[in-house]
Amino acid sequence: MSQFVGKVALVTGGTSGIGAAVARGLLDEGATVIVTGRRRETFDKLQTSTTPLTGSFEFIAADVARTDDVTALFRKISDRHGRLDFAINSAGVFDRSQAFHDYEDAAWESLIAANMTGVFKSMRAELAMMVDHGGVIINIASVVAQRGSLRASPAYVAAKHAVLGLTRQAAVEYASRGIRVNSISPGPTLTSMAAPLLAEGNNAAQAVVSSLNPTAKFIDPATIAATAVFLCSNAATHINGADFVIDGGQTARL
Repeated sequence: MSQFVGKVALVTGGTSGIGAAVARGLLDEGATVIVTGRRRETFDKLQTSTTPLTGSFEFIAADVARTDDVTALFRKISDRHGRLDFAINSAGVFDRSQAFHDYEDAAWESLIAANMTGVFKSMRAELAMMVDHGGVIINIASVVAQRGSLRASPAYVAAKHAVLGLTRQAAVEYASRGIRVNSISPGPTLTSMAAPLLAEGNNAAQAVVSSLNPTAKFIDPATIAATAVFLCSNAATHINGADFVIDGGQTARL
């Protein structure tokens, strides 16, 4: 725990799903954790169920797709803490598969803004805060960054592929500045993004997960969080530019 005490972590999209699990994991290790989201009420629900051991648990409202919001977010982090040690970029949205030839501009632009441009804008500000003292950035990608998908839209798949590109570019460019940049690519995870699949009924959901994942189970967000905590730790000092696929063996079977 001592290696995380006094460290400042940012988790975008940290009020729910994978982001919330990562925030809890870092809190359990003693880090001071700042989470972002667009709605304060989701943070309030998270905060009531989470007791930080040390440090603090803070919320700053921000839409990471908006440059003004990102600028204000990092100004507040700098003013309050003067540094940023860890950043986990988990903010994102999902839209279901639509025929590629019918996919509309508005849907493309909205999802790319949230899932790709938001990651870029966050990383740009994170790197600027870390460039003088080093740090760790982790981007939450997806198993569809490794392949196409019959359940996700063209924009979602394209954006998650782009997240891997942003990860690798920053990892190469900033390694000499003591900044490590990695990504995690989860398979089907038991979060609100799984709601459309679960709404089809237990049998339908189980059939889909079984067809993809050799373990025939949804991924637990806590598993993703544990990997993120490890990547922030001193044990991961030489891990840079890597993508950790957590999918129960899905891509191994393709």
